[in-house]
Amino acid sequence: MQKRAKLGRCPECGEAVVDRGEFYGCEGWRAGCDFTISVYALASIGHYRISPKQMRKLLKGPVRMSFNMSSGVERLFTVELKKVEEKWRPWIDFEAGSELEVLGECPLCGADVVESPLSYGCSRWDEGCEFAIFKNSIKRFGGKMLSKQKARELLSTGVTEVTIRDFDGSEKRVPLLLDKDFGCRIDFKGEER
Repeated sequence: MQKRAKLGRCPECGEAVVDRGEFYGCEGWRAGCDFTISVYALASIGHYRISPKQMRKLLKGPVRMSFNMSSGVERLFTVELKKVEEKWRPWIDFEAGSELEVLGECPLCGADVVESPLSYGCSRWDEGCEFAIFKNSIKRFGGKMLSKQKARELLSTGVTEVTIRDFDGSEKRVPLLLDKDFGCRIDFKGEER
């Protein structure tokens, strides 16, 4: 018999929940527990598949997940497991998802800049505005993922400082400038804006 990785505790009976391929199910099924969640439970609203990592988090509590809405806009929503009509399901707070935190003003069109899973971008991207500050913009230079605070500073002042690794492996602080075409760019020369 194949041993399956335990993802967490069943909210119904407390036994382990395991990945069974097309669904996540409770190991207490022989004792009558019918807790199951399809890996495609959120597919109809723009989230292709619930990964084992996401299921592990859902079993612990609410999780922020991204969805591609029918309008083409990607939105973040809070998802949690709830019992609805005697059946456990992923439940989405659509009201909370529509209230995205505004980080600043888009330098191209003036609309709000909001967070998505991969970037801090213009909320009017579905209307053609392509401005985005990608969270991994400085990773190739040995830097960390850009935080919301750094994105806010860039949008409000046009500059922030980040730490990168030099060719010899040592760390150094450099200015990161707001760039309308690329979101941001490192100022290696330390020049004034």
